[in-house]
Amino acid sequence: MDRKPGRITLVGQYNGEPEVKVSDTNGTIVTTAIISGLTAGALTVAAQPDYPRTLMAFLTDANATITGATVTIVGLDQNGEGITDILTITAAGAVEGVKAFSKVTSATWALVSGTVTATDDTVAIGFGARIGLPSAPGATIDRVISSIFDDAPDAGTFYANYGTYIPAGTMNGAKHLELTYLFSVPVVTY
Repeated sequence: MDRKPGRITLVGQYNGEPEVKVSDTNGTIVTTAIISGLTAGALTVAAQPDYPRTLMAFLTDANATITGATVTIVGLDQNGEGITDILTITAAGAVEGVKAFSKVTSATWALVSGTVTATDDTVAIGFGARIGLPSAPGATIDRVISSIFDDAPDAGTFYANYGTYIPAGTMNGAKHLELTYLFSVPVVTY
């Protein structure tokens, strides 16, 4: 009998009241770390995401001399699989990653170009805006079939590459988000 690869489609659901603090430059996952004089180094992970979600790096460059840097985040995705997301920074401000983390195991900072000189140069990692939709290891999320945010139909954005979603409204920890979506997992048939 020949074995043939295939996929089975299942229905997933997300229910929660996510909060996003995209303006929280002090970070939640990695609190403000002084990087002055350092070209690279490990950052201390202080907390974990409340829901699987993307993360953001916040760079403060007191004298605008950093022209390139990376923040590398390692951990587990919404399905418990190992992931790495490298956030590329070109100037002071915030950069959001694309992968949803349910757990962060490590984070590092590296200078690519420019100079870290001021005692006020810092980096932090906080919550991003996209929610990770849980499914199964090796699964592909095909599409969102129903989305309700704050008790009304939602026209948010679904990112198929990483199985993430952001509602059209502002998440604040009190508004309910309910998503129903289709995902497929690999199977072997005979």
